[in-house]
Amino acid sequence: MLRHNLFVIFAFLFFCNVSFASKLVIVYTPSMQEPIKKINSLFANQYRNIEITAIPIIAGAAFEQIKNGYPADIFISADTMYPKKLIEGGFALENSYFVYAKGVLALYSNLEKLNKKDCLENVSKFQGYIGIINPELGPYGKAAIQALENSHLLYDAQKRFAQGKDALQVLQFAQTKSVSMAFLPLSLVINEKSGNYCIVDKKLYLPINQAMVILRSSKNKNEAFKYLEFMKSSQAKEILKDYGFEA
Repeated sequence: MLRHNLFVIFAFLFFCNVSFASKLVIVYTPSMQEPIKKINSLFANQYRNIEITAIPIIAGAAFEQIKNGYPADIFISADTMYPKKLIEGGFALENSYFVYAKGVLALYSNLEKLNKKDCLENVSKFQGYIGIINPELGPYGKAAIQALENSHLLYDAQKRFAQGKDALQVLQFAQTKSVSMAFLPLSLVINEKSGNYCIVDKKLYLPINQAMVILRSSKNKNEAFKYLEFMKSSQAKEILKDYGFEA
């Protein structure tokens, strides 16, 4: 009888745990591809009843999908423009807006040995194709255009552009040596085993402030706000710092 009762209790607890587990769907910028894995792992250790599904979508494309009803809870962007637009359009909660980091633009190559002291000198030194994220969709692509323009290199460089839809595709261009070099988020190349990178002078482009918001359509707002608070923690900030982001 005792064994039977214990079995019933354990079965009930297991059922409750499975039945009442919350789920968060996070749409995030590809520039967060690596750090978000560690952040989500630490969050999951702290909140074991919250399951996370994380999907990388470039800022501009994510914005359009969310407006069209994409079923997500949190949007982690690579800029501030799209989160603000979602708030203005009534698609996101104003009190959830948070600038979690500042991105850094890098030039990466798996083919050439880059000059680290004068990063953009490499653009004119090596004449191969240049990988760049679509500047209409991604802020890192826009920052690359600004840096080249301010260095008076855009006119010649744009003839060699190999444009990708997002940072992960452009990184693949560089890793497979389809391009001579590529403009990418520092966070994606800082720990690359092959190739090398240089950091583009931050004075040459506008700051890449990266923000996140909770979507108004979320059915898991309590859990989403817990995630937001975790993103503000020292643990999350240290992980972001390790991947080259600035506070």
